[in-house]
Amino acid sequence: MNRTNPKRKKIIIFVICLIFGFAIGAAGYVAYKQFKGEPVISGLPGLGHKTPSLATTANPLDGTQASLTLANRHPLAIMVENYTAARPQIGLDNASIIYEAITEGGITRYMAIYGPKDAEKVGPVRSLRTFFLDWTWSYNAFLGHCGGNIDALDRVGPEGALDLDQFALGEKAYWREPQAGKAIEHTMFTSTQKLYKAAQEKGYDMKANFESFKFLDPKKFIVNQGTSQTINIDFSSPSYSVSYQYDPINNNYVRSLAGNLHRDRATGNQLAPTNIIIQLVDRHPGFTRINEDSWTFDTIGQGKAIVLYGGKKIDAIWKKVSLKDRTKFYNNITGEEIEFLPGQFWYEIVPPDVFDKVKIETSSSQG
Repeated sequence: MNRTNPKRKKIIIFVICLIFGFAIGAAGYVAYKQFKGEPVISGLPGLGHKTPSLATTANPLDGTQASLTLANRHPLAIMVENYTAARPQIGLDNASIIYEAITEGGITRYMAIYGPKDAEKVGPVRSLRTFFLDWTWSYNAFLGHCGGNIDALDRVGPEGALDLDQFALGEKAYWREPQAGKAIEHTMFTSTQKLYKAAQEKGYDMKANFESFKFLDPKKFIVNQGTSQTINIDFSSPSYSVSYQYDPINNNYVRSLAGNLHRDRATGNQLAPTNIIIQLVDRHPGFTRINEDSWTFDTIGQGKAIVLYGGKKIDAIWKKVSLKDRTKFYNNITGEEIEFLPGQFWYEIVPPDVFDKVKIETSSSQG
């Protein structure tokens, strides 16, 4: 009668358990990467395949550290509504850069630009305007939106914009969440994962290709804990009054909208950018070829700006040489290009009448 050697039996059991453990670990790894929207590296660790790297590097959008996989992911711009009925928004806290500008009637709209961070839901998504299209070219960004004024849509194809319009993609990347008492135009949402997947299916280049800002070393940036700074921007009515309060502990700016703290609807996270750019831009009223009310902005050229970070205020000049060049900011005193702190950016794009009324109060004490 053949009997299995007890020692050999233990070895066989150990190998089976080891393989089973690897299988569970691999399944968990795949599920985690899919949840994070990151590509899966096939194969089991230690069996001739590369393991996922834990190394990080500065991403070019906002300068913060990100995994090597996500740091150079192609920027994605999404138009987000700011009408009072659409608040609070979802997904702005994970954007690297946010632009805020008046569209019509004193109502502002956001363009949120994503890179290393994903957002499972973003919105409400609204339509495109020509000036937002101008700014996307600073990043050669994918363009997520729900239609747009005809003058903006007329430019998308001829300019070769990397378009991800809801009108074309439909339920593949966008969905509505109807609510009782809320107009249908305030109910459109998307996700960064869905839009990145749609971009990949269109054959768009998934790697970033734009000129980055220059960033300071945050470890060498000294924060005066006694610094107090408040910024007030009145775009139009009290419903579109924006304020920031500098937080020296976290070295960012706590944002309020219409007198209330501005929080993300899904996460409850307080919106608090690290860098604020108040950019003076002339705008002009007009009509599109189908008689829509429309504004055009002088986004190319140069003008005044105010840059704020770390409780500091810098009087600046912005310059954008051509449509597809990056808007750059220069110290008005030294003439040198401004370096920013790694962290979220918030652009406040304002016409002259709003710029003249911006209030910034800064005080500092060594405590």
